[in-house]
Amino acid sequence: MDTAALLVWLLPGLQALTTAVGGVLLARGGKHDARGLDRSIRRTAPALLTAGVLPLPALLATDAPAGAWGLWGAGYIAAATVYAFAETLRDTRAAQGAAAAGRMP
Repeated sequence: MDTAALLVWLLPGLQALTTAVGGVLLARGGKHDARGLDRSIRRTAPALLTAGVLPLPALLATDAPAGAWGLWGAGYIAAATVYAFAETLRDTRAAQGAAAAGRMP
């Protein structure tokens, strides 16, 4: 197996690993408050974007099989879903915090 073929399969695998780690980081960061989640989103968003784009040159430069393209697409969609879920969770937690602050005991 040559280097290009190795990269075609290694980089989407790395993309999946980065997406999973980013999801765990975002889940842990948003456990208690929206500010912690906001900080986690700002840290993980560049990693998710880089992991999504990094396999693309290797896929385009070689005659990559359809399975590699599918793995890349699934990883890219998963990264977008992780980011969208974190944004939604942050907005929901911020709204809950604002509503709780306006209530009287």
